[in-house]
Amino acid sequence: MSTIYQEFFDVAPSNEQHYIGSAPFCYPNLSGLGDHGVSMAGVSYINARLHVERIGAPFHVVLVSVEGHGELIEGKGTRPLGPGQLAILPAHGHSGFRFTGQPWRLVWFLLEDVPAWDALHGPQVSTRQVSRAENLFHAVALLCEEVKQPHDAFSAAAMLLAVDLLKRMLTSTEMGDEITSRLRVLFDAVRREPAKPWRVDQLAAQYGVCRAQLQRLCVRYLGAPPQQMIINMRMARARELLWAGFGNVGEVAEAVGYEEVASFSRRFTLHFGSGPSDLLRERARAQTKILPGSAASAAGH
Repeated sequence: MSTIYQEFFDVAPSNEQHYIGSAPFCYPNLSGLGDHGVSMAGVSYINARLHVERIGAPFHVVLVSVEGHGELIEGKGTRPLGPGQLAILPAHGHSGFRFTGQPWRLVWFLLEDVPAWDALHGPQVSTRQVSRAENLFHAVALLCEEVKQPHDAFSAAAMLLAVDLLKRMLTSTEMGDEITSRLRVLFDAVRREPAKPWRVDQLAAQYGVCRAQLQRLCVRYLGAPPQQMIINMRMARARELLWAGFGNVGEVAEAVGYEEVASFSRRFTLHFGSGPSDLLRERARAQTKILPGSAASAAGH
């Protein structure tokens, strides 16, 4: 996002906005967002002046209007954006959005121009009707709050939920939903049995396509290549096991298919932004806070 581009940014102080970025200079920030090609995400309650317009920006903008109306800018033209509508403002174009006089509630993302978001490329701004816009809004709002907490046990989970809901919304068509559903069933098996020696060729054969076709489908409909999906499933299961008290780091590493603890710890840290030992310490602190209250309650009876 270091490319030089033109930007007009005028936002009244009375507008309420909550956001999170992937870069260290953003506050709050969560580095794991960058692994998903997300530079920033946020929710906005707009009730006054707002005008954002960019020319040649090296990132895509996705807006989902939840309540109220705003206006999209495309070159010299404009069009309305109302409740339950999603707008894609592709990278490198001339586009933006602005307040039109009535309260407007929306959720938004700045997405890096990387292969995971190639489907967003296009010559012009596009819009579509979507369902469950409210769910995405609350997921991003939750992420913005969780990342401010003095622990990081749940911010990674909130991040994965928000990114997953966004991907589902972007690929939601009748055919896309069917493909996405089939792919999720395929990788659910990895999540259920993460210790198995899963291979992309094996998964492609199970799905009934070649390796290259599975790669294309996964990137388009799940936002990540199949090998990354295997890692995602294993890491999600590992975090669940650690928080549930399944065992120490070595035991959890073995349970999700890693022979070397060091390799597992590196991958976990890269994926979530903090190591498995950090999560265990956070769990121990949470347990310590719960136990005194429980003991006092028991003594009262």
